[in-house]
Amino acid sequence: MDSRRSLDAPTENSMNETPKNRRFHRQTQRHILMALAALATLVAVFYLEEDWRGKRAWENCKRQIEAQGIVLDWDQFIPPSVPDDQNFFKAPKMQEWFVNPNAATNELTMLVTNTDKTATITDKTAAENFLAWSDRLQPGFDLMREALKRPYARMDGDYTKPYEIPTAFFVNIRGVALTLAQRAKCDLLLGQPDAALSELTLLNDSRHLMEHAPTGKPIALVDAMINVAVIGLYAETIGKGLQSHAWKEPQWEALQKQLEQINLPALVVRSFDSESAATSHTLETVSTAKLSEWFTPGWKMRWVFIPRGWIYQNMATAARLFHQQTEGCDPVNDLIQPQKVGDSTRELKAIARPYKFIAAVAVPNFTKAWQITAYNQTLVNEGQIACALERYHLAHGEYPATLGALAPQFIENLPHDLIGGQPLHYQRTEGGNFLLYSVGWNETDDGGIVAKDNSGNEDKTRGDWVWHYSTP
Repeated sequence: MDSRRSLDAPTENSMNETPKNRRFHRQTQRHILMALAALATLVAVFYLEEDWRGKRAWENCKRQIEAQGIVLDWDQFIPPSVPDDQNFFKAPKMQEWFVNPNAATNELTMLVTNTDKTATITDKTAAENFLAWSDRLQPGFDLMREALKRPYARMDGDYTKPYEIPTAFFVNIRGVALTLAQRAKCDLLLGQPDAALSELTLLNDSRHLMEHAPTGKPIALVDAMINVAVIGLYAETIGKGLQSHAWKEPQWEALQKQLEQINLPALVVRSFDSESAATSHTLETVSTAKLSEWFTPGWKMRWVFIPRGWIYQNMATAARLFHQQTEGCDPVNDLIQPQKVGDSTRELKAIARPYKFIAAVAVPNFTKAWQITAYNQTLVNEGQIACALERYHLAHGEYPATLGALAPQFIENLPHDLIGGQPLHYQRTEGGNFLLYSVGWNETDDGGIVAKDNSGNEDKTRGDWVWHYSTP
C-alpha cells in the first residue's frame, strides 16, 4: 500500500514543474519529432532521387553505346559448349597445365621455372647446355602441338559470373614462351634454322589458347595483355634471328606469313568489350556488401549508406570509359590514336567522385595497355617488312632504295605506321644496312632517335619506335 502510494505520489521535480514548463517540453518533443520526420523525408527523397537519376543515367548510357553496335549483355559473351575432341583444353595434360593448376605439384611449372630463360647466351657451349636441359620439355611441347590442332579453346567453368570464370595459368604460359624463345635463339646460334622456326611456330600458335579460338568469348583484358607480351617476345626473337642472318628464304617467308596474321589491337578491343559487359553485369547483380569486399576492403559499413543509384552511375562511367578506349583504336584500318586514348584518363579525373569511386578501381590503366599494344604491334609490322627486306637482299644483294620496291613480289601489302597511318619511315644506311621506324607514341618524327629513361632503357612514350635488328 505504501509502495503504491509512493509510486503515485508526485515527485519533487513534477511538483516544481509549472504548466508553462510542461508545455515547453511537449513543444520541444514535437519539434524534435517533426525535425526527425523532416530529416527522414529528406533522406528518403535523396535516395529516391539518386536511385532514379542513377538508373536513368545507366539506361541512357547503355542505349547510346548499344546503338553503336557495342554489346553490353554479358550473356552474349558466354562461350558455347564444344565437343571434347575439338577442344584444346580437353587434350591430354592441357587442362592440368594451363587452367588454374596447383603450381606446387604441376610438373610443367616445376620444369619451366627451374632455369634462367632470359640469360644472354652467346657461345655454342652454353646453347648446347640449354637445349640439353630443356629437351625434357620436348614431350610436353609435342603434346601442345597436337592439342593446338583442335579448333576450339574453351575452359570448363561457370561463365554466368564474370569474375569467377576460369582463367589460364599465366605462369606456365609465360614460362613456355620464354623457354621456346630461348631454344630458338640457341638453335640459331648452332646453325639449326629449321629447329628455330619450329620453336617459334609453336610460340606463335600458343597465343590461340588465350584468344579462346575461334569464338573469342570471353577475352579478358589480362588474356589480351599476356597475348601482347608473348607476341612481343616472338617478334623480338625473330628480329634477333634476322640480325644473325641464320635464316634463309623459306624461313623468312614462313615467319612473314605468321606475322601477317597478328592483329593485337583488334584483340585488345574485344577484351575491352568483354570487360565492359562483365563490369556492368557484376555491378548490377552483385550485392552492395559483396562489392564492398571486392573494391574497398574495410569500408563495408560505409557501403551500407550508398544509394543504389550511385552503383548505376559507376556502371555508366565505366561503360563510357571502356567504350571511349575503343574509339581510340581502329583495328580495321590499323590505327591507334594516342590523344583519344588519353581522353578517358582525363575524363575519369573530371567526373564527380560518387560516380567514379568503383569505376576508378574497375577500369584498368588504359594508356599503359595501349602503349604496350601499339609498340608490340609496331614490332610485328616492322618484322613483316624486315623479312621482306631480307628476302629482297637475298635476291638482289642489297636493300631497296624505297619500301615500294618490295611489293608485290616480297610483300603483298606494306603495313603502315600504326600511329598516324603514314608509311613507316625507311632509309638505307652506310655499311649496307637500313633504318626502319615508327613515329611512336608522341606522334612526332624524331629522325629514328630512340628515347631513354633514367635507367637507360627505351622510353616508349617518347622518341621513335625503331627496328633494332638491322645491323649484323
